[in-house]
Amino acid sequence: MTDQPSPWSEPSRNLDPRATEFTDARFSLFDLYRASVLAGGGVMIEGRSFNNCVIEGPAVMLVLEGVHFESTNFGPTGGNLRNMLFKPMGDMGIGGIPIRNCTFTGCQFQTLGITGNDSLLEMLIEQVPVG
Repeated sequence: MTDQPSPWSEPSRNLDPRATEFTDARFSLFDLYRASVLAGGGVMIEGRSFNNCVIEGPAVMLVLEGVHFESTNFGPTGGNLRNMLFKPMGDMGIGGIPIRNCTFTGCQFQTLGITGNDSLLEMLIEQVPVG
């Protein structure tokens, strides 16, 4: 067994779960979601900007309206973005962390899955380069 560098590091300390802008932060999406709910922020991550953040899973992000990805590194996908996409089988995405009206600029995702409506999933397949 060889020593491989870990993709995990210490999360940002003093992360304000109700902040509307996050820059150069590293955190688990679930931890942000849970802290936001406990701080009275509701059951959705909404109206936030994420800039140059590392956002970790494991989690499934339920992408709703108004979410934009700009220069986002979706992380290791095994050469196929479809490996991180999940298609809802009904009219709800129970268990996913709902994200609405948020922008991710220059962010990197680590072990995050994405789900949403068919047009979102198709857009990601068509427009995100495979790396």
